[in-house]
Amino acid sequence: MTSPALTLDQINRMSSSEFSRAFGRVFEHSPWIAERSFAARPFASIDALHGAMCTVVREASETEQRALLAAHPALAGREAIQGELTAESTREQAAAGLDALSRAEMARIGELNEAHAARFGFPFIIAVRLNTKAQIFAEFERRLQFDPAAERLACLEQVYLITRLRLGDLASAQS
Repeated sequence: MTSPALTLDQINRMSSSEFSRAFGRVFEHSPWIAERSFAARPFASIDALHGAMCTVVREASETEQRALLAAHPALAGREAIQGELTAESTREQAAAGLDALSRAEMARIGELNEAHAARFGFPFIIAVRLNTKAQIFAEFERRLQFDPAAERLACLEQVYLITRLRLGDLASAQS
């Protein structure tokens, strides 16, 4: 996301297709969220834009929410190893040091990824930009103890944090 930040005025003047192109990648492989949130324009702030997008997710069916969660890559998983992450996820995981794990750390995160997917049916999600590698491992261990409904909600809350950071990369708070 290296292009100049969009202003609120530019965002509010976008056509539906421009809006979808600009914000369809904010939620990992889930452009439907940007498409549905377009109707909430005009946005009074970037936080209001993010709020509209989060409302779309909160009002989505459980099946759609689970599909959103399932669209996220496993941390330091197959997609990362094969270079198939989105540019956003690549930067985020690298910033937390997940691209430079020791063999033991790679083995442990692989075990944690498998345990999480088996227990919950979707990847573990955490706003890696807001956590250290040690915090990520500790939170992984802690949340494996959650019941499925609590973990789905915890992952959605992390998605909201991730997407607010991504919106901040795209849009300027000034209009």
